[in-house]
Formats: sequence, C-alpha cells, structure tokens
Amino acid sequence: MARRRREKKLPGNASIRPHSQASEFPRLVGCVEEFARLHALPGDERSRLLILLEELYTNVVNHGSGGVVPPRRIEVVLSLNAGELTIDFSDDGRPFDPLIAAPPDLDLPLADRPIGGLGLHILRSLVDHARYRRDGDRNRLVLTRAIAWANSRDVSPAAMRDYR
Repeated sequence: MARRRREKKLPGNASIRPHSQASEFPRLVGCVEEFARLHALPGDERSRLLILLEELYTNVVNHGSGGVVPPRRIEVVLSLNAGELTIDFSDDGRPFDPLIAAPPDLDLPLADRPIGGLGLHILRSLVDHARYRRDGDRNRLVLTRAIAWANSRDVSPAAMRDYR
C-alpha cells in the first residue's frame, strides 16, 4: 500500500493538494480563509488572494487536462514572510506558461475581443513578480505580492513577526 507523503509544515505556511475537480474548490477556499485569518490579512488582500487562486484553479480544471479523464493533481503552498505573500502553484496538466501569453487588447470593443486571456491579465495585474517553469511533468508558477497593510491595527502580533 502506497503511503501518502507528509509535508513538513513550516510556521506561517499553508499547503493543500486538491484534485482538479470543481467539487474540490471549497477545500481550497477554506485553506485560503484559514491562512488569511491566521495572518490577519486585510480584507482586500484576502480577496486578491482568492481571485488569484480561483483563476489558477479554474484554468487547470477547465483547460489543463487536455482530454485526460483522471483529475489533475494540484498543489498550492502559501507563505508570508517579511510582508511578502508567496503563492507556489503547481499542477500535472499539459505544459502551459501563462506568462508568455500575449495580454488582451483592452482597447478593442468588447464584441471584437477574442475569448480568453482576461484572467491571465487579471493575474498579472495582482502580483508584483511571477515566474514559471516546467518541473518534470509539472507546471510550477510562483507568484509574489507585497501585502498592503492599511495600518498596524490590521496586523496581528503573529503577522507582525513575519512582516518585520
């Protein structure tokens, strides 16, 4: 019987391995909500994090299989260190580098725009830095964002330790 590998849980990190099925998305949201709560992320930063992960997750669910019936394996690791949020998102779907896709032409009338690309535009606009690589059979996208703390009262003592 195969043993499931246990991840070493680091302080301030959260990780989850959902399958690429719509029914698994609430588990991911729950993990994000708990991470945001533990770090006292401001509401707008929590919302940005959820938007980013929803975009990444739904892209794998809707486009990552390439017709393969079994669900894809996704792994999400969240960390907050010195006020910088890192999202490490990987999946075993078809190779796809979201950073090389051309941005949509937002100046075109809506009726003239091709379908697709807006989610990637949103993703790029919500992060400070992004990098992609193919690790064996896995896509790996690492996104970072400096957290905008509204004021020090919005930050828990635990989050302040990471922020300094």
